[in-house]
Amino acid sequence: MEIPILIPLKHLAEAKQRLRPAIGEIERRALMLSMLEHVARAAAASGVGPVALASSEPRAAALAEQFGIGLFDDAGLPWNQGLEHALGLLRPAPEAVIYLAGDLPLVTADEIRSLAEAVPAHGIAVARAHDGGSNGLGLRPATAITPSFGVDQSARAHAALAEGAGLEIVVVDLPGLALDVDTPDDAARAQLSA
Repeated sequence: MEIPILIPLKHLAEAKQRLRPAIGEIERRALMLSMLEHVARAAAASGVGPVALASSEPRAAALAEQFGIGLFDDAGLPWNQGLEHALGLLRPAPEAVIYLAGDLPLVTADEIRSLAEAVPAHGIAVARAHDGGSNGLGLRPATAITPSFGVDQSARAHAALAEGAGLEIVVVDLPGLALDVDTPDDAARAQLSA
């Protein structure tokens, strides 16, 4: 069964603020675009299902076209509500969904496929970040829980939500899915430069 993949994209003018002042605004934007393209192409190459940005960034349509993926409006809502809004626009409504961070410079198509394969028949699969956050979240049914990206230790938060709903939980620990770039140390770990 195909599972659609939604990649959130915040406004590029606000991209990667925690990299300041080590990395300037133009470099931060270029770095975010480079990582986003890598993630979009890896997701498409995974063959898991249709890939789309969830965004209201003014350049999102051009970026989606450049990457060969779809685009669904997030209505300018905060991250989690924006993802749910975009999910509601998918037709037909999917049985499952994968939310995938756009700042994973080392993620591979195989890892994304592994995340998709880990999604239980009735539950969630969390791609855990090295800091305890979540860099990917697979849900079946697609509305199983409300995503909690951005909260401290969101991998635990997602697991707690799933447990409270009586859902199965699978945690996926893979190096490319674990490394998102939020700080200068993350960028160094990934051996990145803008």
